[in-house]
Amino acid sequence: QRYNMKLRLGKGFTLEELREAKISPKLAPTIGIAVDHRRRNKCAESLQANVNRLKLYKSKLLIFPKKSGKKGVKKGDTPKSELQNVAQNTLKEIIPVERPALRVKARAITGEEKEASAFKTLKKMRTNLKYDGAKRKKAAEGKEEK
Repeated sequence: QRYNMKLRLGKGFTLEELREAKISPKLAPTIGIAVDHRRRNKCAESLQANVNRLKLYKSKLLIFPKKSGKKGVKKGDTPKSELQNVAQNTLKEIIPVERPALRVKARAITGEEKEASAFKTLKKMRTNLKYDGAKRKKAAEGKEEK
């Protein structure tokens, strides 16, 4: 549970994730979203999780107009009424990744678990694997003789 189980934020979002979230790859860096064109999505679950993260980020994002006046306001900019007393985000991570609780609750050991020996079980499995081919060969020869 030290390194490979830790969920990391990553280098950037894939082009497919941006497409699903309806954000253009050229707009993304201008609004604080990292893009990594080399990454590929391996499974639908991680793709959906990242798309949900992007949508959540976009819903919380307030875009100030570049210029003042009516001509400076573009499509996608936040209305002037919402821009009055905007709180600054001071978190290290803008939207922290939810980490599942991996702790297992303590319980009483059953009698069956006390009697079982892990070493004996593993040793038996190893010997079965080692002599598996020989056992099959012997069984096949036995069938041919009958």
